[in-house]
Amino acid sequence: MFRTLLNLMLAFLFCLGKVYSQDMTYARSVMDTLCSPFMHGRGYVSKGDGIAAKYLRNEFSKHGLKPLGKNYFQPFKFSVNTFPQRMMLKVDDKLLLPGTDYLIDPASKRVKGRFKLYRVASTSIRGTKETLKNRFLLIDKSEAGTKDEQGAMDLWITKPAGAKGVIMIEDNKLVWSVSRKQMKHPVFKVLRKSLPESPAEIEVRVDACFRKNYRTQNVIGYVPGTLYPDSFIVFTAHYDHLGRMGRENVFPGANDNASGVSMLLSLADHYSKSPLPYSVAFIAFAGEEAGLLGSEYFVKNPLVPLKQIKFLLNMDLLGTGDDGLMVVNGEVFQNHFQVMDAINKEKNYVVSLQKRGKARNSDHYWFTERGVPAFFIYTLGGVTYYHDVFDRPETLPLTDYEDVFRLIVEFAGKLP
Repeated sequence: MFRTLLNLMLAFLFCLGKVYSQDMTYARSVMDTLCSPFMHGRGYVSKGDGIAAKYLRNEFSKHGLKPLGKNYFQPFKFSVNTFPQRMMLKVDDKLLLPGTDYLIDPASKRVKGRFKLYRVASTSIRGTKETLKNRFLLIDKSEAGTKDEQGAMDLWITKPAGAKGVIMIEDNKLVWSVSRKQMKHPVFKVLRKSLPESPAEIEVRVDACFRKNYRTQNVIGYVPGTLYPDSFIVFTAHYDHLGRMGRENVFPGANDNASGVSMLLSLADHYSKSPLPYSVAFIAFAGEEAGLLGSEYFVKNPLVPLKQIKFLLNMDLLGTGDDGLMVVNGEVFQNHFQVMDAINKEKNYVVSLQKRGKARNSDHYWFTERGVPAFFIYTLGGVTYYHDVFDRPETLPLTDYEDVFRLIVEFAGKLP
């Protein structure tokens, strides 16, 4: 009898381990798919966001999720500046690598040609519009000795005194973003170490395309509750990223936020098999990188009344965990944080569960502004690739992915 019980226990533990191994395999598969060149950085060149949305719709359907509306999509529009074709910058005939040596400001306009550089002094521009009109300003903000000089250089970047464009010298990490506007001139940020000692001339070719009323979509599904189908727990993660900067330069967005989407889909798989008394909704937001646009649109056009949302958990940057987990709004909704903290202290899922106050740094924000209790969680420590071309799936250790998954599931089951 004892041997039989022992064998059953071992078989149970084996199956449990196998389930979580499959979850990790699935998580990696989701990240690899979302970060593949086929997705074009999940941005607004070659409809990368649309390709990703169709993939998520299919995954929701595979997991048996029901659509909240007529289908899984909630479409909306916004304007966005894109760089679909050429991206070339030479400095004194040295070809620089996009993403590695330089980035273009996401609001830049198209430009083509060869131009002399005009180095801006820390106090003034001594040239005239006539002398500057076929030149690029070369600006080194480290030369600004005062706040007034810093402000003057910032003004020259936005209004370059008639120059064709601006080259900014950078010493720190290059970080890209998305712009919903287009300036009247191009601006490049170039690493100092990538420039010749005394740069004098550039050759440049940038094909920018401003797209008005670009159509994108949130992807939404849910598992009906067994007892309280009109009350919802909501899990969210944004699936969009920065897209492409030119034909070949892709921003994969592994940690930000293929990691969060993989967790979203893992939870969808879990709750489709183990439903809760409350309905569980899953929202993959578009437009987060352009200003939290998908979540703002949902809050203004909710597919479920916001007052029926019991709690919302937003997930972003879940690819590490060496230093634990941060809970945004943990200081706002302290009763909910105490529940999560008690679970973690008992089970030791993450090395440190930290909390902070209100922040407009991800898609939870608009919900809390409308009275919905919500957390935004992200992992701490590990690799620091962010909004750059190096944020790839192979760089992510997923240190605490399984344990964060367990923590989320237990927390959702004990929500006050």
